[in-house]
Amino acid sequence: MGGNAMKYVGVTRQSAADYAAITAAVIDKLRALFPAIRCQPILAYGRKETFGDSDILIESTHLPPDWIEQVKAVFAPQDLIVNGDVVSFDFRAMQIDLITTPADEMEFAASYYAFNDLGNLMGRIAHKMGLKYGHDGLWKLLRDNDQVFAEILITRDVAKTFALLGYDHARYLQGFETLDDVFEFAASTPYFHRQIYLLDNRNAASRVRDAKRPSYTAFLAWIADKPELDRYTWSAWDGGRSSPERDAERADWERRIFNDIFLEARPQYLKAIEEHDTHKRAKLVWNGTLVAAHTGYQGRELGEFMAACRASFMNAPHDAALSFEQWVLTLTPDGVIDQVRAFQKVWS
Repeated sequence: MGGNAMKYVGVTRQSAADYAAITAAVIDKLRALFPAIRCQPILAYGRKETFGDSDILIESTHLPPDWIEQVKAVFAPQDLIVNGDVVSFDFRAMQIDLITTPADEMEFAASYYAFNDLGNLMGRIAHKMGLKYGHDGLWKLLRDNDQVFAEILITRDVAKTFALLGYDHARYLQGFETLDDVFEFAASTPYFHRQIYLLDNRNAASRVRDAKRPSYTAFLAWIADKPELDRYTWSAWDGGRSSPERDAERADWERRIFNDIFLEARPQYLKAIEEHDTHKRAKLVWNGTLVAAHTGYQGRELGEFMAACRASFMNAPHDAALSFEQWVLTLTPDGVIDQVRAFQKVWS
């Protein structure tokens, strides 16, 4: 994606008409090659004049193991590059990017990638809510201080995601004619404020990435003289740094999302919190410091002993409903020490 992977083999930007013809030819060939596999172009705004590449989603769940070799045989490209989930090759002097996507993510990915940087711009609203909006769904990353301990899939329902972020999904389905139309839609949410997009208010990685994106910098220029767009006051503008106000704001969104809006995600959410709490409590009575004090082991030997002790429990007869951490929490402090010493006798 981005139209730069194949420049050295002579690909060029194509007119809208040539892009449409080339993309249709690619999809026809893919459908003939893989009749049961879904593929579709990424939507662009109607009056886009030129295209640096053709981005096509292809459902990956049922692709045959040798599908890339089959693509090579049919399209006979000068070169083909595999970069993660994207397979790029040249065809009729245009770069083709096949974005492999699991079947259950196709609809969401098609929405996220559509219309230039729209998904990225909408993602800024999700970020302020403490969420991650991407091609694979809307997620909540649960953290303990700075450590992520669980990633909860909230939804892959496109319309529900738009509603949460404050966007009119029915309007989105009508499409957009110009880049300004896309920008107007991105700024249409009641949660919009220009400050959350400014590069100075982004973290370093995001600032470097988005400064290189022409659509993003064009959006910054578009919003620069439009103070009337500032409809919502967020607690902080800075690039993701924690503050009591920001953390309270995100905690409020978290409660609303899992208690009121996306109840189907609540069981997974509660399970993750419970498992993390169990892990933290178990670590107080089962940890390297305690085991080392009663065995004398250090370093690698200590790690191997603790792993073997855990495996011994999991392989021995026990209540299948208990995890290792849950089992540890059924013991008294002296009971944990007794278990360590008993296992040391058979391990050494």
